[in-house]
Amino acid sequence: MKLIQLNRYPVKSMGANALSESKVMTKGLLHDREWLIASPQGNMITARKFPQMLLWRVCVEHDSIILTAPDSSSRTVHIDEMNRQADATVWRDSFGAYCGSDATDAWLSEKLGVDACIYWLGKESRRILTHTQTPLSFADGAPFLLANTASLQSLNGDLEESVEIERFRANFVVDGSEAYEEEHWQRIRIGEVEFEHFKPCVRCVMVTVDLQTGKKDPFQEPLSTLAVGRKAIFGVNLVALNEGTVRVGDKVEVLSWL
Repeated sequence: MKLIQLNRYPVKSMGANALSESKVMTKGLLHDREWLIASPQGNMITARKFPQMLLWRVCVEHDSIILTAPDSSSRTVHIDEMNRQADATVWRDSFGAYCGSDATDAWLSEKLGVDACIYWLGKESRRILTHTQTPLSFADGAPFLLANTASLQSLNGDLEESVEIERFRANFVVDGSEAYEEEHWQRIRIGEVEFEHFKPCVRCVMVTVDLQTGKKDPFQEPLSTLAVGRKAIFGVNLVALNEGTVRVGDKVEVLSWL
């Protein structure tokens, strides 16, 4: 069994960066969910309500990111612009972050059609994952998500039109296992890092969005099928037990089972 895809999502709900290797920290992959689009009051804005966000591309530079909208217009946001402390809210968690790029906020608001601001997590996250008492990024509620190609193959067998693994926005995609076996792994090792099962990932409407068009499936697939047969579960959330580097091609070892 091996790691065949490694992905980070620099801006929550926007496009992925496919990586060949990445540093792993307890709060997540390096630069993963380090930025957030939110209301002026700090409440997260996601692709659940604005599915076109999934079509945005993000390029990470040394001290900035480049945002590219679906119409191909782009804007660079520098970290040193993010000089105002402000609270951000992800689900029930409210915590300190940074904003301040007024010109970018105006541009985002125009492109998204809603009052929007961009927030930066900061060099150190002030959000704490209660389960481990470690820092957490702007991710929904866990630092890592793993998906299994065999599970996708099984799901696609139940669908009239197959979907791609990218719909599920996993950090780690593994190949060489049995379908849905990942839900029974208690502890695994990928490369230099050991991970522990945190919880199964219950999927939402985001998986119904076509990543070419930004439109939701009219029949809410594949969520409808997952909801009937699997309580909407696809993939597992993980926490890291140490820091290190993971690489595409790394062996994935199961160390213990649930």
